[in-house]
Amino acid sequence: MSMQVQEQFEVVYINEEQTAATFKFYREDHTLANVLRYPFSFSNRIFKAREQGFTEVVCSSGGNAGLATAYSAMQLGMNCHIVVTRRTPSDVCECIRSYGATVEIFGDVWEEANSQAIKRTTISKTSYLVHPFDHPVLWEGHSKIIDEIAEDLGSVVPSMIVTCCGGGGLVCGLVKGVRRQANWQDRTKILVLETVGTDSFNVAVKAGGEPVRLDKITSIVTCLSANEVCPQILDDFKASKPPILSRLVSDQDAVQACVKFLDDHRFLVGTACGATLSSLYIGMLQRILNHDEQEHETIFDKANNLDYSHNTDGPVVVIICGGSEIQLDSLLELRKQFNC
Repeated sequence: MSMQVQEQFEVVYINEEQTAATFKFYREDHTLANVLRYPFSFSNRIFKAREQGFTEVVCSSGGNAGLATAYSAMQLGMNCHIVVTRRTPSDVCECIRSYGATVEIFGDVWEEANSQAIKRTTISKTSYLVHPFDHPVLWEGHSKIIDEIAEDLGSVVPSMIVTCCGGGGLVCGLVKGVRRQANWQDRTKILVLETVGTDSFNVAVKAGGEPVRLDKITSIVTCLSANEVCPQILDDFKASKPPILSRLVSDQDAVQACVKFLDDHRFLVGTACGATLSSLYIGMLQRILNHDEQEHETIFDKANNLDYSHNTDGPVVVIICGGSEIQLDSLLELRKQFNC
């Protein structure tokens, strides 16, 4: 199946049933394969925890990280406790429970749920904390996406990889994967999307790559609601190998992209995915590639005075991740709320 998204951006995908689904979408008619990255990343950590004598794993995520932790723990015969926020949909909680995990609802934002998870593992000597985005093993798992992209593209080097950012784990993995590929880090850039109100990476970028904490989360895109990104993504931004661009979209942009993607592909994605896709639908990606942005949009693109001029010879790869929280009814409610 394919679609045209302005200026002949052709998107082609193959869908296979899987846990914690992640898809790669290519410009220029490049066929893709799915990446089962979450269970791979989390099962490695849980396996090591079991080897060290732990009997329970604890994770603070109502998104794919929590689902993957629960699924991997079930497969490995480990007890699992997932701490979610009050904003986590009940359907997601039930899905986590279906994997044999216990679910604790605590706090209004991820940071509060994470503090509760840390408290549980501090009290119990047999509980192991699985962080949803800040761990090298997770980044290694995410980096496998790039290995598969490289295999599919052969000698072709993508000009841009587009993704979204919550705590930064996925971006760290993409950076790690790009660095493994010959010539990619000097020719491929990573475009990172956040919504206004979950812009923890963007505010850090504006501070020159220094840590900045959001006082509160004001966006409806709860999957991206980390008050502060992990230190590694800031190191990667400052290293600029590959260059990382940070851009913001509105909640309405994200919701509208979900609706349009559903119309175009008959495929339902969550609002975090919508934030990524909106860069195509609102013309942002085209403006970046055509060097047609205004100065206020590009002023923070330079780290250590490096040139961020854009190679546009290769295809654009769009990473679609997450979506465990979305249901058709909830998307219709959001569509009504934002009049899109």
